[in-house]
Amino acid sequence: MKDLYFVGSVPWWLIALIAFGSLALLAQQFFSLRRRLSTGQSIFLVFLRACVYGLLLFFLFGPALVETHVTKLRRPLTVLIDDSQSMTFPAGLDRAQEGEPGPSRLDLVKEKLAEGQEPLIQRLSRDYDLQVYRFGTSLEPIAPHSVPQLTAQDQGTRLLELLQVAAKEAGSQSGILVFSDGIANGDSQKLAAGSTFPVPVFTVGVGDTEGFTDVRVTDVRAPEFAFRGREFKLDLTVQASGMKDKTVPLYFNRGRGLVTSRTVRIDADDFTQKMTLSFTPTEIGPHSFSLSIPTQAGEQITQNNSKNFKVEVQRDKIRVLTLSGSPAWNYRFLRMAMKQDPLIELVSFVFLRTPTDSVDVPDSQLSLIPFPIDDIFLEELKNFDVVFFDDFSHRAYFNPVYLDNVKDFVREGGGLAMLGGVRSFDSGGYADSALREVLPVEIDGKGSYHAHGSIPPELTASGKAHPITRLLPDPRANEEAWTKVPPLTSFNQVRAGRGQALLRAGGDGPSKGSPLLTVGRFGKGRTLALMTDDIWRWNFIAVGNRQSPQNHLKLIRQSIRWLAQEPSFEQVQIRPIPLARPGEKIAIKLRVLKDDFMPTHRASVQLRVFGPEGEPSLVAAKADSEEGEYTGEYTPTREGSYRVEADASLGGKPLGKDRSSFSAAFPYGEADDGRPRTELLKTIAESSRGAYFSINDWNEKTLEQIAAKLESHAPSQIVERRQTQLWSTLWTFLPILVFLCVEWWMRRKWGLL
Repeated sequence: MKDLYFVGSVPWWLIALIAFGSLALLAQQFFSLRRRLSTGQSIFLVFLRACVYGLLLFFLFGPALVETHVTKLRRPLTVLIDDSQSMTFPAGLDRAQEGEPGPSRLDLVKEKLAEGQEPLIQRLSRDYDLQVYRFGTSLEPIAPHSVPQLTAQDQGTRLLELLQVAAKEAGSQSGILVFSDGIANGDSQKLAAGSTFPVPVFTVGVGDTEGFTDVRVTDVRAPEFAFRGREFKLDLTVQASGMKDKTVPLYFNRGRGLVTSRTVRIDADDFTQKMTLSFTPTEIGPHSFSLSIPTQAGEQITQNNSKNFKVEVQRDKIRVLTLSGSPAWNYRFLRMAMKQDPLIELVSFVFLRTPTDSVDVPDSQLSLIPFPIDDIFLEELKNFDVVFFDDFSHRAYFNPVYLDNVKDFVREGGGLAMLGGVRSFDSGGYADSALREVLPVEIDGKGSYHAHGSIPPELTASGKAHPITRLLPDPRANEEAWTKVPPLTSFNQVRAGRGQALLRAGGDGPSKGSPLLTVGRFGKGRTLALMTDDIWRWNFIAVGNRQSPQNHLKLIRQSIRWLAQEPSFEQVQIRPIPLARPGEKIAIKLRVLKDDFMPTHRASVQLRVFGPEGEPSLVAAKADSEEGEYTGEYTPTREGSYRVEADASLGGKPLGKDRSSFSAAFPYGEADDGRPRTELLKTIAESSRGAYFSINDWNEKTLEQIAAKLESHAPSQIVERRQTQLWSTLWTFLPILVFLCVEWWMRRKWGLL
């Protein structure tokens, strides 16, 4: 194809001036010829000369012929196929058959690419330089023939981020064809204002929005920890689509037990309601909770009907009740040790007189209050964590039957400590009470109280490792500190120790080797017996020697924590378990200590994991190379909250138990809200000068529309142009020679030459 162009560089005004001069010259020639020739002859000769002048003026414009050759190229095209987990959701209600869910969204994409006599994927490969990628959290190139083998298993959809990557790699002549449901849960979930793509993006929406039916629990906000006995609140949002005028129940469960339920009335097709629930925990430790809505008829997605979370319940304070038989120095020492600890809440009763004491004033004029026996032992006892009997005898104040409640209190998990004195152990009549089998020492009514002597305390092998007697973290420094403890002057003789002896009487006296500090278990609770009322002297002497009394005060505070079963004082401890992902193996680690709190690798450990639905799994726990450390491996199969329980025993004797929990979830929340996001896909197409298509409307004309759009954006061809200037060729001057020759011949014929 050739086109005529003017490429001359002579100014137009000069050409106009030459043309005006040419006209003047032609006029002069006409009048000159008219005197010798006829009018017709004169006009003919002037016409010939005008043609010559016209052609010369035409050449002043720089005429040139441009020859164009167009070569068509195969345009590059990038096809992106979403294979995230949301593509496993049903493509639409109208495709369900016989009550069974129809094909998934990814199945519909594969069906569309493979249908027809010449499958679409083959046509694209024929007409374009095709590159196919699967995408979810990353881009991965795949062969076109492997599209039918795609499975929707990626954990998230970084749609916008990966589109930008693909657009930069595609090239300016390319286009991008995206098959997706539009769900984007990466760092960017909305297209920022003013954002564009360097190449046209054609989005194909998968999944029906009309008739989409779903109800979901989302945006659950619960505290990571709470305090026992204190109410905590949690916020959540219930969303629904296509369920107007329906009512659904919401269940709030702790473990498998129902806490409360609510009724949610859905009053709009696009429904959102925020709710607040509350719970008051009564037990410390990890608690697993769930919020769930039963599957509704016609619901397309059921994975998002429930949410699981866990809350670590802690003590805000350890509540301690002390009953002191007299206002002795030991009471003051106990009170000081507890009051200095902000985590201990102390309620104490000091008995200044017995009911048999004789006074000379009426009771109404006494400032003392009567001991509230019924309130303490019948109602309030359950609200305490630890009870101290400090040189206290029940015989003068209440019936021994009340001690049955103390026994039950310990059996159910409470802590009991008895400190020595003239009113304790055998001297206080406890050999004939319900506490005889509770205390960690054997009493038979024959033991006695000795008030004078010198009894240095000695650490036993168990005491060297036990947390109660661990005054200093370094073992050698701790043993040295105990050697410097002043001797005691009082001692309660008992028949024998029944629990674990931490301190024994030293020296050369008759009490040598007798248990001085003993701990034990009864039911779910713990007990402690200290066979002296003289430990206040340790504090006094330390201060007198200008030493810190904190080591001695620490003994009391650590005893309280052990009795209250603080997690750090447990013999079986499950290590914190991080957030897991479904399908990935995790290691559950735990530490096991003997009764003397020395680590052991000979314990029998039973580890159980309970899934989101409460289904148990027995996990084998093996001893590690480090003493006392055990590991079990478990693979969570789906998202949710998992509960872990561990029991350990040694030689048939229980060492303790612990429980914990962990959550398994994908970080992207792919199944939280499965609604197709057609608006996002349309926005992407519009901002890139592409087009949006629904996969249900895809037909033969769709490819033609895509090709036309791409061609208007950047034609896929090579254009070659060749320019030839007319004045540079001989043939263009031939007409001038012809006109001049004709003029010469006519002039000669008519006698002008």
